[in-house]
Amino acid sequence: MKAQAALTVLLAGAGEGRSLAAVLAPDNEGLPQGMLLSMQARGKAIEFQVTSSSLSASLSTVLAILRDITLFQEVWLLSSRRGGRVHRN
Repeated sequence: MKAQAALTVLLAGAGEGRSLAAVLAPDNEGLPQGMLLSMQARGKAIEFQVTSSSLSASLSTVLAILRDITLFQEVWLLSSRRGGRVHRN
């Protein structure tokens, strides 16, 4: 049995999409045997496809991608703010 998960992330702009793709690319190397991961940046969107023989491995990988995206978002926001501080309401 194979499990496949797809995730599309919409970003603020194409530059942010390219930056996120560049940041995540090294993490997508050296995957466990039997797991396939593809990532494509398309303008403001990045599309991920995860295929594995294990449902839990596919879901864990999607969750790891989401955590990495959240971290990227925090760093991106921090770097784009004057003085390097993120203000939350």
